[in-house]
Amino acid sequence: MPITDSEWDDGEIDADDGYPDTTAVGEFETEKDLILSFLSENHDSAFTRAEIVRGVDFGEADDPETIRETLANLPNQLLDIAGDLAASGIVVDDISDALDELVEEGAVERKQLERRDGEPEVYYRLAE
Repeated sequence: MPITDSEWDDGEIDADDGYPDTTAVGEFETEKDLILSFLSENHDSAFTRAEIVRGVDFGEADDPETIRETLANLPNQLLDIAGDLAASGIVVDDISDALDELVEEGAVERKQLERRDGEPEVYYRLAE
């Protein structure tokens, strides 16, 4: 599930915080531009890699409630959604590689937090 800025800053996921609204973006020439646009439109939230991959697959006309619900129920493994994304024309590896490059360039921040079940989860957000 996407997390809020306060969860990011506190380093803890708070289930009582609810899920932040998520805004879809249009089509862009490169995967990096698509990721930056998605994170910019949702600058008050942080997302797992799988949520970013899934989130950039939505179009601008998609209902924000549907997007939030899909991301909140998203499994944490990219393999579970790879088939859906390949069918839509998005290649998971390309998005994943672009996200890694954006972290290296300092455009995107990465932070590991602990989920409620005690397992670590890595989140990404637009760098401040």
